[in-house]
Amino acid sequence: MTSQESLWRVGLTGVHSMESTDGLKSLQRLNQREQLKLRVLSSLPLEKLNHAIETGLTSNFGDDMLRIGGVKIFMDGALGPQTAAMLEPFVGETDEKGMLFMDKEELFEIGQRAVRGGLSLAVHAIGDAANHETLMGLAQLRAYEETEGYPHARHRIEHVQLLHPDDLGILAELDVIASMQPIHATSDMVMADKHWGERSRYGYAWRTLIDKGTRMAFGSDAPVDSPNPFHGIHAAVTRQRADGSPGPNGWYPEERITVEEALHGYTTGPAYAAGMEHKLGQLAPDYLADLIVVDTDPFTCSPEELREITPKAIMVGGDWVWEK
Repeated sequence: MTSQESLWRVGLTGVHSMESTDGLKSLQRLNQREQLKLRVLSSLPLEKLNHAIETGLTSNFGDDMLRIGGVKIFMDGALGPQTAAMLEPFVGETDEKGMLFMDKEELFEIGQRAVRGGLSLAVHAIGDAANHETLMGLAQLRAYEETEGYPHARHRIEHVQLLHPDDLGILAELDVIASMQPIHATSDMVMADKHWGERSRYGYAWRTLIDKGTRMAFGSDAPVDSPNPFHGIHAAVTRQRADGSPGPNGWYPEERITVEEALHGYTTGPAYAAGMEHKLGQLAPDYLADLIVVDTDPFTCSPEELREITPKAIMVGGDWVWEK
């Protein structure tokens, strides 16, 4: 089974990739042979920023199948190994606050170069300190864009797993995309409670962010978690694992969202993040004919059934690329 087929089987017609440039070269070869039947937005690693600027690569460069995204930057580590950058120490640790890889000034300096070269930023931030520092750097960058007359780039923060309550409205204020993975909440909830304690109330805070007007783009972070979007939709709506834990109301049920909001997170949200909202993300006249066929209605089935929805057929660009 090819990688494309494995993704079609779970209901994907496109992905946002954070792979190396070697992966981009392989995708280019497939696209040239007209064998790429999965739309890909491919981000660039930070170490390739100067090369990308020199060669004239900009965000959205490419065609409808393969396009350049933003420049991927890491602000901190991860929750599990306690390398996520925290404002206060992890629970049970006297002074361990994780690892902050750069501060807001360094992010701003990189962002200036990227914006001048026509590139947006995709910033990995897990802990509340990493997200705060990222937001402060992006606030400077937004002011720079406006002052210098550069386009309003579609910057995004990858994961946004924990925010300080004071920072919850800033993504919307700056018009920064929250690129989040609902399945992470149910995968990580035990670790989050262990390492973050009561701070977990504002972890994976989809309801709060949506209510504040934040642009959302949902994904999976595969292969870290399953790429199946229905697993993510189930997590977003129920905040429960497949076995129903941690209980009927889910983990911090205040942050549950509706099926419609979750579907927008996996369709119109990523389309906007890719600069393709006028041709991708919904079934409408003059839009690209990308669709999946299912025999379970996500709007009427029980929340428990959402996770088990499987496609029967996949269309990309008007072509049936897979049928069960």
